[in-house]
Amino acid sequence: MSNPTALVQKLWNYCNILRDDGLSYGDYVEQLTFLLFLKMADEQSKPPFNKPSPIPKGKDWPALLAKDGDELEIHYRHTLEDLGKRSGMLGVIFRKAQNKIQDPAKLRRLIVDLIDKEQGSSLSSDVKGDAYEKLTKRDKANLDIFWLKDDALEESANLPAPEIIAADITADLEAALEQFATIAEDLKP
Repeated sequence: MSNPTALVQKLWNYCNILRDDGLSYGDYVEQLTFLLFLKMADEQSKPPFNKPSPIPKGKDWPALLAKDGDELEIHYRHTLEDLGKRSGMLGVIFRKAQNKIQDPAKLRRLIVDLIDKEQGSSLSSDVKGDAYEKLTKRDKANLDIFWLKDDALEESANLPAPEIIAADITADLEAALEQFATIAEDLKP
């Protein structure tokens, strides 16, 4: 799929399903990022790239595809924990990563029906960038940060204004994107 709008629509539709289960938009994007990283590392290890995978065997994309049901959810959770303990950039990327998709059937659908069907390495950087930009812009009006200034909280008077918190979150996300861009450059042939 080389059309970023169609790709975003596909991802957004699934985001809505997961939001109905209580998964926040930010959690969805985070989980999607982890899974796409695993998928693209696998693609880079195959022809025509043939690069060594930074992901250990058994914690890689094929290992996720081979699992189903509760076994998949448990394996994904352990994969995130294990990768977060690794040294170097891999450990940085996955540090404190947690599985937020508790329904194994929905996790399987995200892995098999959405992500695995796409060939991320064959998409141009422009398509991936456009898709990511469109996906992140889709939810700008629905960032649920109103709870941060909840007067029922004991310390709510000491919290910064929601727009300051939103700016901090944006800065953190932009820094994370820069790290992913560096990794993507390192993975290029």
